[in-house]
Amino acid sequence: MNKEYANIARNYKRTVAGRFMLVEGARLTEKIAGEDFCVTQKMDGIMQVLFWRDGKVAAYSSHGNPTDETLPCMVEFAKIMKQSGLKEATFGAELYATINPNGRERVGDVATALADERLHDQLQLAVFDILDIDGSPFEASHYHDKISKIKQLFRTGMSVKPVDSYKAQGKQDVELLYNELVAERGAEGIVVHCETPVIYKVKPRHTIDAVVIGYTLGEDERSEMVRDLLVAVMHPDGSLQQFASAGSGLTDELRKSLYEQFSASRVESDYIETDSRNVAFQMVRPEMIVEISAIDFVTENTAGEPKRNVLLLYHPEEGYKTIQPTSGVALHSPVIVRLRPDKMCEERAISVRQLTDLCQFAEDKTGRRDNLPKSEILFRQVYHKGRGLKRMVQKYVVWKTNKEHTGQFPAYVFHYTDFSMARAESLRRDIRISNSREQIMQLCDEFISVNVKKGWQQIS
Repeated sequence: MNKEYANIARNYKRTVAGRFMLVEGARLTEKIAGEDFCVTQKMDGIMQVLFWRDGKVAAYSSHGNPTDETLPCMVEFAKIMKQSGLKEATFGAELYATINPNGRERVGDVATALADERLHDQLQLAVFDILDIDGSPFEASHYHDKISKIKQLFRTGMSVKPVDSYKAQGKQDVELLYNELVAERGAEGIVVHCETPVIYKVKPRHTIDAVVIGYTLGEDERSEMVRDLLVAVMHPDGSLQQFASAGSGLTDELRKSLYEQFSASRVESDYIETDSRNVAFQMVRPEMIVEISAIDFVTENTAGEPKRNVLLLYHPEEGYKTIQPTSGVALHSPVIVRLRPDKMCEERAISVRQLTDLCQFAEDKTGRRDNLPKSEILFRQVYHKGRGLKRMVQKYVVWKTNKEHTGQFPAYVFHYTDFSMARAESLRRDIRISNSREQIMQLCDEFISVNVKKGWQQIS
C-alpha cells in the first residue's frame, strides 16, 4: 500500500465533494446557472484515483484502499498509458460493474464482481477527470477541454472509457438530457459542468415507506402541533433502523391530528435522538407508516467515514432498547409525502432493503453495544403533591453515559418526568443532552426551580 497515493485519493474525494451542488431533477431549470454546459452521466460505482508512474499502474478508492491492479480494466488502463507515451498521469474515474443485463449498474454490483473472479471482466472504468499529466496539474478553462483530452487518451478503450458526455446550450437542453438519461433510461443521475467552478449533481427523488417511532412538538402557538417525525425501517429479524427525521410536507391540520394521536401512544426508550433545536424526540409505538422522499441517500461523509444509524428493538411493555449503532444512511432534503394507512409495521412493508437497493452501506466495524460501559446516575430526585385522583409526581434524573468516546452518544443526559392524574395528558416528559457536566446540572436546577413550588414534597 502506498500511503501517498492513499492520501491523494482521500483528499481528492473531499475536494470534489465540496464543489458539488445537489439539485432535484424536477427543479433543475430553476437551480442551475449558466449557458454553456457539459453534461455527463453519473455512474453508480466506486470512485477511483488512477496513478500512472514509471510504467506501472496503481488505483485507490476514496477511502484510501488499493484496488487490484491485475483486474482486466486495470491491465487495459496500463496498456493505454504505455501507448500514450505519458510518463506520469493521475485520473479520476468510476469503477462500475455491468453484471445486470436488465438494468443499470449498481454500486453493490462492484463488490459482487470484485469477490468473484469470473466477474472481473464485467468491471469497467469511466474516466471523468484529469488531475495531472507528466508532473504538472492539468488546467482547463472549461470541462469541455478536459473531457476532450480524456476522449483523446481513451478513445480506443473497451473496459476503460471516457464517461458519457454531452454538450448542452442552455437549461432546456440539460432538462432534455436529464429526461432521456434518467427518467427514460433509468440512470442514477447526471453531472452538469458549466463556466463556474460549481458542479451540479442532478438526481431524482426516491421514496421509502417507513414507520414513525418518535415526534417533536412546535413552540408557542404551535406547541400542540407535531414538528418533526422520526422514522425507521425494519430488518428481517424485526429490529428497527432509525435513519431519518422530517417535518416538511405536513399540513397544519395533519400536525394537530398527529399530536392528538401520538399523545396517547408514547412509550419508554433508552435511545435518545434530538431534532435541529436539540429537543429530544418523544418515542411512540411503531404503528404509523409514512412515505418519505429524498433526493440523495448518502452513506459516508467527505472523509470517507460511514454514516451511522442506530438499531433498536421494540417491546410493547418495555418500549425501545438500543441494540447498537450501525453503518447506514443520511437523507438530503427529506419530505413526508403521505401517510400509508394501508400498510402495517412489518418487514415486507418497511424493509431496510428499500435503502440498500438504492445505496450500499459502508462496512460496519462497530462492536456490539453489550461491550460498552454502563451509564452512571449522577442525580435523582422525586417529588409528589396531592392525593388520590389529584396525585402529581415529578422526577428529575441526570446520568453520565460513559459512551461519549464512541461519537454516537452524548456525555450527559437529563430526563424530566411530569405525571398528573387530573390532567388529560397525564404523562409528560422532557429530555436534554450535553457534553458538559456543568451545563446539564444547570439545566436540571433550572427545571426544579421553575416546577417545584409550594406544596411539593421530596420523597427520594
